[in-house]
Amino acid sequence: MHPQWEYTVLKLPTKTPFLTGTDFDDAQFGKHLNAFGAAGWELVSVTGIQRANGPTNYVMAVMKRPKG
Repeated sequence: MHPQWEYTVLKLPTKTPFLTGTDFDDAQFGKHLNAFGAAGWELVSVTGIQRANGPTNYVMAVMKRPKG
């Protein structure tokens, strides 16, 4: 039997666009990840979200944990 997973997404805004300079609160991001980790979530991926032909305005983190 294959394990079943549940997923959650964390979407955090950036203060300035990633493509023009980074002003991202990495300490706050770490606090969010640590809180989710304490609840059993494992980070799967992190990506930037941008408008069409625009700057990256958000960071999206996808996490998973075993269902049940």
